[in-house]
Amino acid sequence: MVHIQDEHNAKYLEPHWGYVARVKPCVNDNGTCEYLDLVYHMHDVSMLYTFIFWAVVGGILAIWLSIRFLAPRPRSSTRTDGEAGQRRQQSGIVYRSYRALAASRRRWLLPEGLPLIFGHSSRLQALILVVLLGYLLIFSLVGVGYQTWITPVKGMTGVYNTRTGFGPWGDRIGALAYALTPFTVALGTRESLLSLITGVPYQHFNFLHRWTGRIIYVQSALHTLAWTVVEAKLYQPQPMVYRTFINQQYMIFGCVALVFISFLFVFSLRPVIRLTGYEFFRKSHYIVALLYIGACWGHWYQLSCWMIASFILIGLDRGMRLIRIALIHIGKKDPSKGFGFRSATATISTFSDVDATVLALDFEFPHAPWKTGQHFFLTFPELSIWQSHPMTPASLPTPGHHQTHRYIIRARNGETGKLARLAAKKLAENGGDPVTTTVILNGPHGGGVLPSTLSTHPTNILAVAGGTGISFALPIVMEAIKSNTGAATQLVWVIRKTANLSWISKELAHLRQVLSSQQIDLGIKIFVTRDAAASPPSSSTTSTHGDITTEKMTYDNDKNEKEIAITASIPASETHPTITSLTSPLTNFSIEWLENHHPHLDSSDGSGVIEQWLARGSVNGGTNHVFASGPAGMGKDLRVAIARRNDGAKVFKGDGGADVGFYWDDRFA
Repeated sequence: MVHIQDEHNAKYLEPHWGYVARVKPCVNDNGTCEYLDLVYHMHDVSMLYTFIFWAVVGGILAIWLSIRFLAPRPRSSTRTDGEAGQRRQQSGIVYRSYRALAASRRRWLLPEGLPLIFGHSSRLQALILVVLLGYLLIFSLVGVGYQTWITPVKGMTGVYNTRTGFGPWGDRIGALAYALTPFTVALGTRESLLSLITGVPYQHFNFLHRWTGRIIYVQSALHTLAWTVVEAKLYQPQPMVYRTFINQQYMIFGCVALVFISFLFVFSLRPVIRLTGYEFFRKSHYIVALLYIGACWGHWYQLSCWMIASFILIGLDRGMRLIRIALIHIGKKDPSKGFGFRSATATISTFSDVDATVLALDFEFPHAPWKTGQHFFLTFPELSIWQSHPMTPASLPTPGHHQTHRYIIRARNGETGKLARLAAKKLAENGGDPVTTTVILNGPHGGGVLPSTLSTHPTNILAVAGGTGISFALPIVMEAIKSNTGAATQLVWVIRKTANLSWISKELAHLRQVLSSQQIDLGIKIFVTRDAAASPPSSSTTSTHGDITTEKMTYDNDKNEKEIAITASIPASETHPTITSLTSPLTNFSIEWLENHHPHLDSSDGSGVIEQWLARGSVNGGTNHVFASGPAGMGKDLRVAIARRNDGAKVFKGDGGADVGFYWDDRFA
């Protein structure tokens, strides 16, 4: 507005937060003065709307935090249903109402919502996004002025400016984009303040982070379009007005910011990520985002508060990551080596077949324990110190300060593929001796996924894993049987080849010992999708809880990187000596060879895995929780199946079997 007003004729300047001061009194023509009234009124209203937005966000977070701490807990006592022979949880109306609402939410909002648009995201996530879009749409239009003024250009006869509310509306869109920026940053940080408040792991905010970023891109484009029309068409004379406008410093910064946000939008699309690689996406996204925030600051410094907040959030995130690394790796770990940085040394085991290569990393390192379900970002200095990957330990944390790590990693065409090739090269050079590599840990990240009542109340656990998703599911089962509250625990693992059992041969042997003791209600079902049974089915291939139905289907891999197979100089895992012992007959242990089928885990006739697990759990009562990790298609099927099992009306009447929690582990959501 500086070019419209003349500060030299001002008696005083009227300050407006986030905008240039207004010259008072207005000495322009009547139309221009009325236009300036509209401009400053709309700006003040826009600032109010941005504050309301953050007040709403703060209010929601405050309510969420209150619910976390004030949510009712289950009682330890149960009663027996004489007719059904089942134990039902004794609970008050407040607790039953709370659980009934949770079950109803899962029933209607757990399945995927419009996967063609939103991908593999739940209806709840899609609903939150739709509400946010509706909020922004309403506040983008409310209070907009639709008047038009035709005003003369000073000193030019017959030349007129057209002044409308289009430009101030563009400012409204830009102000909302600025206010949305720190929220988008908060949704994308690994050391998430939102996770600290809500208890929701940071990776589950990725969906909203992507979409709020796209909203900002659209807002930026509309803001640019509005002022381009105003300055290049409505204001006269042209092209002099537009040339003067576009050559101003704040406009140059605005154009640069638009280029950066366009880059962020294009290179965050999944097809582009698959084309350029995930490592390029991560690094370029971070660097360009910083440049974009800086350019926004230069474009309109009066609203730099939003950019400062964004920089602070990014700084806290990066600072906490460095602190986490330092807490693990810096210190007097070994008196003989003194104080300094110590990386871990991991032994690499390789399991290879015609389909893919899987690596197992094993190492011990002194640091504080993590929570089951959390993950670490691993950096391999022999490959690059600038790249890290999120990986879930397949091992349990121990109470002491000395931790054992085991990671099951499928080699793809990115950093994990380089690691597989490094292992193959070292194996060839060492003549078959064990190979090692250095590892830098950053973490733990994410929240503990197990319910707080696991050690105090019966908690029925169903852990479902597809392929290397066993890294997530296995520790959950181990933790559940360690708690031993008399509840039903079930592990379901879907693998391609029988030889894949060797990935966790020691852990699987331990679970079979637990089954042999018959002191814990544990069941293990393994489905092999691409092998045929070596011999006619025996007791080891038949479920002790009923038959499993299968259907011809495929789970899409839905990953950003293709799998690779490294075969040179790597011993085939089919020769693993313990495969026979791992597949021998045992009560409550079954293996199904499906021959190019995938298991149908859900069934309406009671023969499916989920129904059998719920039936076992109903005997002892308690809460029901399903944890799963694997291909996206598996997650989609499980969401539908678990949603169908939830029924708020039944839960309110005391039927705990209709209250089934679900957690899907997807760090690339």
